[in-house]
Amino acid sequence: MKAIILAAGKGTRMGDLTKEKPKCTLSFRGKTLIERQIKTIKGAGIDDIIIVVGYMPDKIECPGCIKIENKDYDKTNMIESLFCTRNHWDDGIIVSYGDIIYEVKVLKQLMDSNNAINVVVDLNGASYFKDRFGDDFLSETESLIMDKKRYIVDIGESNPEISRIQGQYIGLMKFNKEGLDTVSKVYDRDKKDYWNKPWLRSQNFQNGYMTDMLQRMIDLGNRVKAVCVTGGWLEFDTDKDYYKYLSWDEQKKLNKYYTPDE
Repeated sequence: MKAIILAAGKGTRMGDLTKEKPKCTLSFRGKTLIERQIKTIKGAGIDDIIIVVGYMPDKIECPGCIKIENKDYDKTNMIESLFCTRNHWDDGIIVSYGDIIYEVKVLKQLMDSNNAINVVVDLNGASYFKDRFGDDFLSETESLIMDKKRYIVDIGESNPEISRIQGQYIGLMKFNKEGLDTVSKVYDRDKKDYWNKPWLRSQNFQNGYMTDMLQRMIDLGNRVKAVCVTGGWLEFDTDKDYYKYLSWDEQKKLNKYYTPDE
């Protein structure tokens, strides 16, 4: 199995922190975010790692990993970054956003889920987002609704009602061979039809969100399994996140949501 880390973006919401380096190279507790991910992935037994780069690619150091460049990183989004690696897919891949860190136990739980499409969902996400964003946390989260068997039926609606948030999508997923075939068929068809046209909740396919790709597959009758966890990860979306986590660490509050594998 391969692991693919999508780390092409600049991280515009990070302000000056990403002025001279990619977001994934930010240091946290003595290691960069990308170093932490690589350590976690290898700790789960995966040595075949691909990193999709774009913004300042030469500043991302990843010995022993394959680097693939999304040359259109500033014009596209996660879906195009993922498909830059298409020729390297085999029977199954782990896909991770480049601005998250997570515990080995979270990754192993995902690896143990054998559905075609598997997506990590944090059942404690509402609490985490409240602590990150305060009373305005709903403006920063998205809908995620599951059926009784924990298959996702709705994902990605911005600023949803609290009743439409049963968990938090974290940007970590697994596709087996069947799932890769499914996402490839949807990609090939919708890229042709919607490249510069509105596509689900995205402005167009070119800038499509990964959650829209998941929703599109669901709408077409494919099942997307929620792999439910409680905590064990952090997202570095903004500079406020970064400084908040540093504060939590100093105050010995970090373990409420993430325990470093050190």
